[in-house]
Amino acid sequence: AYDEAMAREGDQVAREENERVEEFFKGADLLIHDAQYTLAEYETTKTGWGHSAMEHAVNAAARAGVKRLALFHHEPLRTDAELDELSETLRPRGKKIDVFFAREGMQIHV
Repeated sequence: AYDEAMAREGDQVAREENERVEEFFKGADLLIHDAQYTLAEYETTKTGWGHSAMEHAVNAAARAGVKRLALFHHEPLRTDAELDELSETLRPRGKKIDVFFAREGMQIHV
């Protein structure tokens, strides 16, 4: 939401839109969020491509007090080992949130 709104309406409108979206999922037991890129990938070559940086998803979930965050639509070329490593680096950022990458065939109980 941020990139598209920012491009159309400006920074303040984009921030307000993000706040509305975060209010919607505030306190959720589970948030499933796009996480196609790392922040470094997003900032260098992928801004405005319509996908999220995983760090942005974790930060938004933390601000909204989400309990569990399933990151999906991640880069298909990443291996399971790479996803596991990224999960470990994202967990401290998420503080009390259970951050994990959704995977094919995964079942999540809520």
